[in-house]
Amino acid sequence: MDDEPLALKRLERLLQATPWIKVIGSATDPAAALQFLASEQVDVLLLDIQMPGMNGFELLARLSIQPMVIFTTAYDQYALKAFEVNSIDYLLKPVDPQQLDRALLKLARLRNTTQAMELRAQLQSLATQLAAQ
Repeated sequence: MDDEPLALKRLERLLQATPWIKVIGSATDPAAALQFLASEQVDVLLLDIQMPGMNGFELLARLSIQPMVIFTTAYDQYALKAFEVNSIDYLLKPVDPQQLDRALLKLARLRNTTQAMELRAQLQSLATQLAAQ
């Protein structure tokens, strides 16, 4: 989500270079992004902060399910607040390909850790059920 079409296109090109990333949507309008996110489950949201009508923090606050977030912005003064809302990373525009790769590797590590924790919980639940029989 970025209100600058050129920044959005550049980011999409950079993401296409990562084979395990699938872009399922993009928007330049925060209201359209909200509507899309209400009906689609996403693993990560790459989100600008300064947008007309609604900033990135306001958009996140309106979501019922909070995806992981990588902020992409031209402003460094929001970095602390970005990490308060549990973002994965904070990338300054123009987004550097190496910085994006670093953020995506963080995402991959977090997803693997989360999946392992969920699997462990499922196995523990199954073991408890079997022991009760």
